[in-house]
Amino acid sequence: MELRTARVPEMTLVLLHHAGGSAGGYRHFVSHLPEHWRVLAAELPGRVHASRQHGCRSVGEVVDRLLPVLGAEPVGAYAVFGHSMGALVAFELVRALERLGRPPLWLGLSGSPAPETGGPAAPRRHTWPRERLEDFMRRLGGTPDSAWHHPVLAERMVRTMRRDLEIIDTYEYDGGPPLTTPLSLFAGEADPLVPPERVRRWGEHTRASAIFHRLPGGHFYLFDRAAEVCRRIVEDVTAHTRRAVATRAPGPPVPPAPPGQGALQAGPSRSAVLGSP
Repeated sequence: MELRTARVPEMTLVLLHHAGGSAGGYRHFVSHLPEHWRVLAAELPGRVHASRQHGCRSVGEVVDRLLPVLGAEPVGAYAVFGHSMGALVAFELVRALERLGRPPLWLGLSGSPAPETGGPAAPRRHTWPRERLEDFMRRLGGTPDSAWHHPVLAERMVRTMRRDLEIIDTYEYDGGPPLTTPLSLFAGEADPLVPPERVRRWGEHTRASAIFHRLPGGHFYLFDRAAEVCRRIVEDVTAHTRRAVATRAPGPPVPPAPPGQGALQAGPSRSAVLGSP
């Protein structure tokens, strides 16, 4: 989904959504980002409005779906930001892009714990019974209470969340060299799901710099503080662009996506969306 276009964009920002979410969740970011930035949001299949679509079941499958789509986009200089599930996907997507010689100028990771080799097994939340999963979603927030009063909508929300939790909870970090892309790390200081210190550890996964931002709020702090989050994104991206854009040579193009596999959707004027908790 394209949230905003720019005739000659100085930067393209690619956004990746959280589990149970969608590209449209980032629509409030657009007014807080520079007008000369193109904004894209990725949307995975099987969202609430199309929950019977075949969805992705692993991080690898998501990356395989997004990589050729992003590679086919004439984005020029670009940056990537993901929240929660979107952060995990963004990390693996950027690892793949670095292997192809086409890294972004900046990567923003929010509300997700850094992976650990040999760490404790993730809970299999996608196997929870309906009542337990719904209780988890209600306690986490991010969904209007009124939505739970509509049985069909509630069933679709739970189905979408269950599918996305399978992506997160079956992920296994396979190690490998750290990124060369600079990071900015974002955490809600009262996040009940991901303590800020677990977000900070993403800094161990890059040879470049890592800036840590700790903001008031819970797991979905970024949607309550969109202006502040976007201000910090712009500051960090601008700083890294000044240092890197003149020295980084373009890499080889990524093969175009096969017909029918695109995850980018056209939208209104100034931004774009790619299709976590």
